[in-house]
Amino acid sequence: MSEMNILNVLKESGTSRVIRSLTPDATIPTISRALEVAEEPENEEERTKLREKVFHTPRIVSNGSHFAFTLPEKRPHYRTLVQSQLGLEELGLQADAKLERLLSGQDVYYDGNKGIFPYSMAYAGFQFGQFAGQLGDGRVVNLFDLKDKKGKYQTLQLKGSGLTPFSRFADGKAVLRSSIREFIISEALHQIGIPSSRALQLTSLPKTRASRGMSFEPTAVVCRVAPSWIRLGNFDLLRWKPNLTALIKLSDFVIDDVFEKGNEFPKEIDVNIFKEDPFADADAERRNIGKVTEVTKYDLLFRHVVRKNAECVAYWQTYGFMNGVLNTDNTSIMGLSIDYGPFNFLDRFEPSFTPNHDDVEGRYAFHNQPSVIWWNLVQFAQSLSILIGAGGKHMNRVLALQEKMQPLPNDVEEEIVERANDLIGLVAHEYKFVFTTKYAELMSRRLGIDLDLSTSASDVAKTSTLVKDFCSTILEPLLAILKTTRIDYNNFFVNLQNYKGPILTDTDSLKGLSRPFIAIFFNIEQQAKLEAYYENEADFAHSDSGETRLLVEALEQLVKWSKLYVDLAPDPQERYVLSKKVNPLFVPRSWIFDQVIAHFVDEQRTELNDPAAKLDTSILQKLLLMSSHPYDPDKWDASLRPDLQKMWSDLSHPETLDHYLKQASCSS
Repeated sequence: MSEMNILNVLKESGTSRVIRSLTPDATIPTISRALEVAEEPENEEERTKLREKVFHTPRIVSNGSHFAFTLPEKRPHYRTLVQSQLGLEELGLQADAKLERLLSGQDVYYDGNKGIFPYSMAYAGFQFGQFAGQLGDGRVVNLFDLKDKKGKYQTLQLKGSGLTPFSRFADGKAVLRSSIREFIISEALHQIGIPSSRALQLTSLPKTRASRGMSFEPTAVVCRVAPSWIRLGNFDLLRWKPNLTALIKLSDFVIDDVFEKGNEFPKEIDVNIFKEDPFADADAERRNIGKVTEVTKYDLLFRHVVRKNAECVAYWQTYGFMNGVLNTDNTSIMGLSIDYGPFNFLDRFEPSFTPNHDDVEGRYAFHNQPSVIWWNLVQFAQSLSILIGAGGKHMNRVLALQEKMQPLPNDVEEEIVERANDLIGLVAHEYKFVFTTKYAELMSRRLGIDLDLSTSASDVAKTSTLVKDFCSTILEPLLAILKTTRIDYNNFFVNLQNYKGPILTDTDSLKGLSRPFIAIFFNIEQQAKLEAYYENEADFAHSDSGETRLLVEALEQLVKWSKLYVDLAPDPQERYVLSKKVNPLFVPRSWIFDQVIAHFVDEQRTELNDPAAKLDTSILQKLLLMSSHPYDPDKWDASLRPDLQKMWSDLSHPETLDHYLKQASCSS
């Protein structure tokens, strides 16, 4: 399939699934009315006032609505900074001027016959654990759905495109610095293999500034894409303002359209096999959970969303990625990484680190991400409680409530609550199983170990035993060593992967370990301290050098670990072949983003605001190339900014860590 002009693609496969299936805000109740507002009245001034009133004025939308029609706000100037060629290719889109204009919001496409008109989604959310009421797409406009080369629908949307009915007290703008970060990280995560939304185009907006703090910042628009942008917050809204008809319509839409009639739902895996927590501590309190029968499509929907999110957070923990703001409105029903704010990678293994400067309690710290995602999913279960509690036994009675709006008998309500609680209890164990198993599988591959884990429901006990053994003997001791040595987390896996020499040896060794092998775990200064310790061990016996003692303990632990590691994966070539597929040679770090952002907002601030000025985008193009091909340096174009390539792909363990683990604020 060759790339096509965007208008031809829209004619062939363009649609808008949300508009076709869900309910708009009553202010503009139909697409035909939205088209009228967009085109009438003929007087331009009156048309602008009408558009502003219905498309760009924040309000509380009508009860039961899922979205509101809107339009991107017009800006004085647009300038494309960069496009993702890989993203465009996967959508079969030809890069041309018309595409640039649509992906920036400069041009708007709507078609009443195909049911296409821009819109913003309505949702609520729990932010830092507290319910925040109606939120919605406050600076996002969804454009249309296109089929990708695999025949799957993708929804294109613009972030930073102006005020919407959900902007509340904000300005609808996105600053350039956060837009650069989101554009790059979404492509980088996807190419690494981490479930993520994608980005197609980054557009700067000369002459359009945003007030942030004490300054006015340059702004931008990101065109981003995902199979669906529905998040747990869409369901939170219908829990806050209960509307059973809207809840059923949204749930059925997700099942039928987003998840293609549930063809990947875990129908063959009986949820009751998770009655016991397969990874519970021996002294953990056991909860009595009842058996769930008469399974419905809503049970399977809940379980599928849980399983997808469990897998996604397993990828985050494997690669040290931190979202920074894991509110329910930032949690995708598809288990995708979305809505990038103060994200970061673990430059070194510090589990308690949070990339969010405003997260003073560490709620969204790295080690809390699995439990926070589960907390979010429990809120999702509460929103679905009447549907997942009904089961086959009471489903018809619940569905009939849409018309009668009568209270359920007390005994029926009690049964619904009990069943919902039982299902949540079972799925809590399922979440833990899916997350832990996926995490162990991914981490073992990074180490060049094939655990050969079974995903069959009949092998849950066997798989759990293998995973627990791997975690206790290999993974946990390794992470304890990395926490002590504070070396570069992702570089460690690449250096271990590339090591082909002996591990256990009497030649050029320390404590029976090859010195080059030890150098993978300890930086130069730490190695010197270890050498000094073992040369004068008697002198250190009365020393209170806490750091040296911790390093010695880490080395002693490494000796034990290495013997087990060699037993599990004795062949260095086999380790290399397996691990090179999952260990990226490049990961975009915060300090790299800082360099790129400074290149624009500091060094080219005047040019950014001048639509006629020439901009140097080479540093951004380089970052996109390396992020788009994290496993293949041959595609980084060594002739483009070779100085940056050398700096950004350095695999050494720096001793000066001032630029590591930087925090960012939520302001964007």
